[in-house]
Amino acid sequence: MPDTTADILAFALDLADEADRISMSYFRGELGIETKGDGSLVTRGDRAVEAMLRERITARFPGHSILGEEQGYSAGTDAETGRWILDPIDGTHGFARGVPVWAALIAFERLGVIEVGVASAPALATRWWAGRGLGAYRGGLPAKGHAGERIHVSTTATVAESQVLFGGIRHIRARWGHAADAVIEAAWRDRGYGDFWAHCMVADGTAEVMLEPVATPWDLGALSVIVEEAGGRMTDGDGTPGFEHGYAITSNGLVHDEVLRMLRAGLASR
Repeated sequence: MPDTTADILAFALDLADEADRISMSYFRGELGIETKGDGSLVTRGDRAVEAMLRERITARFPGHSILGEEQGYSAGTDAETGRWILDPIDGTHGFARGVPVWAALIAFERLGVIEVGVASAPALATRWWAGRGLGAYRGGLPAKGHAGERIHVSTTATVAESQVLFGGIRHIRARWGHAADAVIEAAWRDRGYGDFWAHCMVADGTAEVMLEPVATPWDLGALSVIVEEAGGRMTDGDGTPGFEHGYAITSNGLVHDEVLRMLRAGLASR
């Protein structure tokens, strides 16, 4: 009998406990920072966490495939049984500078649908997680018994009342030019928090919009189900749901169409 979503979620939360232990052992220590070919950074912590995740996943689910930031793609023996999508430390640049905003992102996908997502941020002593059909949650660390507070997106219905978050401004301009300015300037408040945290803030109702100009599947896989189970949306600029578009617009759902209209209008006027 296939493992249920709840079974997979429980395992993913256990993985996150171990990932947190490893990453915290490196944080603000001897990181062994290196620059990869794409200009991004990698540390000993990134590599150690992903190695552990792969070892444990393969031991329990030898048929599953794995896609991770540091080691790439490993095919399983049965493509239909599932795929894990891993970012051992999302926010490595901050991690390398001693900033506490980083997380292990663990996602499980079956038949093209993300079923489970965990975003565990031990330096913030906080974790967000979700299972498809089971809701989205936030809780302290570690997740003993996997207990947590159920979270929902906000009920804010207009951009003018919204807190809008965004990734690096240079990437914003490269993606949307000045089209994003209309959204940011119309918002009640704007902040450049970025990375996993901004999407989780949308999911738990403390912000309404996140403009993510550049992202990989391992950046967004886990976050997509957390956002959706909390009642929000994650799409591309055409409103197509998904986490593999290379960028994302995340919202509480209520302001999503307004944000898309503003971005399209700004792009059309260039």
